[in-house]
Parts: sequence; structure tokens; C-alpha cells
Amino acid sequence: MRKLVYLFSLLSLWMAASVSAQSVKRQEATMEDYLPLLQASGYQVYSFDISEFLNDTYRFSFKIKEYTNKEEVKADHSYSTFENRTMIADFPEESQKRILEKGTAADLEKGVYSQAKKMTISFMPSKADSIQSLRMGLDGMGMSGRGLKLKSLKDPKSDKMFYYYASRPFVVDKFEEGKFIPLVFFASYWVDEEYGFFRFCGANEIGADMGKEYIESTPHYFVIGVEINKKK
Repeated sequence: MRKLVYLFSLLSLWMAASVSAQSVKRQEATMEDYLPLLQASGYQVYSFDISEFLNDTYRFSFKIKEYTNKEEVKADHSYSTFENRTMIADFPEESQKRILEKGTAADLEKGVYSQAKKMTISFMPSKADSIQSLRMGLDGMGMSGRGLKLKSLKDPKSDKMFYYYASRPFVVDKFEEGKFIPLVFFASYWVDEEYGFFRFCGANEIGADMGKEYIESTPHYFVIGVEINKKK
């Protein structure tokens, strides 16, 4: 009996030691920890790899197309244009000498002073509910901002007006020089007439059908994209 009690006591001590060896320790938060918080606050970034264009200089012209009830709004859709790289030869001779002396160029062998490997389209909150802040640009080469004017929806239950929009990326299959490439779909929710609530249902990425399931239902949307042309 004493031996059994002794063995039980040892087992209890071992279990207590095992439990006490495990602990929860505080650590510094990483950027990944902040992402859900930023997205919930209205921040969203879409990033696109453009490193395959670095063998030449291209002009990236951002465009925004707007649609109301499936009809395109007639307007000048062209906005900022940025080049994907700057050559050392683009600078005055004195500046070229300083760049070569300091070794600050992105690629001295190819004569490239600066270059962009990615392109981003970003959404962020604005002070007015009726405006969506948008930024478009090439990493390290330039960035421009614009406000998108939103259209309100009436809540069928309260008759109050709300602004509800969401975004989806397009699937980019191939590049054709001089043609508009849709990158991000930004659209209003719509009212589900049967159940009386706001809805935004569909695929997480927009394919070749240009988001037909969204377009058939949403009353207002934007297509944000880019046109790429080789610099002559």
C-alpha cells in the first residue's frame, strides 16, 4: 500500500512539473498580426509583380472605368502614368558621374538608376463616407491618389442610407501591349429584395467573365487597371 501511495505521489509530481514547464510568453507583434486589424479598418492593398518588364523601359498608365447599372460612365478614364525604370543616361553628365562614384544605381551594368519590381493598388478610409480613397503606383517610382465617389443604398428595414463597397482582384492571364488590363474590381453591395439585407456574394477572384455574378446585381462599380506600353 505504501509503495502504491509513493508511486502515485511521484506521478503527481511529474505531472505538475510537466504542466508548469509550459507557459505563455509575450512577444512582439509582427506585421502579419496587424493585417486583419488594418483590413477591418478599411485598408486593402493589391500587389502585382512586374519584375519581368525590367529588361526595357515601359510606361504604366493607370485607368479607372466606372459603371452605373451596367452602363459605362462616359469620362476621361486616364490618370497617372509612371515608367518602370530610370536610366543613368537620363541624368545630366555631372549627375551621372556622382551616381557612378557613389554606386547608388540599382543596376550599374545595365545603366539603370532606379526600377520598380512591383505595382500596387491600395484602398484606405477617407473622412467622408461617400468617398473611397485610392492610391495607385509603382514601387519607388511614383504614386498617385484619387477619391472615388460612391453611391448610397437605402436600408429596406430602416430607410437609412449607407455606403457599402468591397473589392476583388482580377485574374491576370496575359499581357498585351497597349491594351487595358483590369486589375481590381471595386463595387457596391446590393439589396437582397427577398430577405431584405445587403449582399455581396461571388467569387474571390474575377475571371474571364468579368465578374458576371457581381455585375448582374451591383448597381455601381469601378474597374481599376493599367495600360502598358514600351517607351519609344
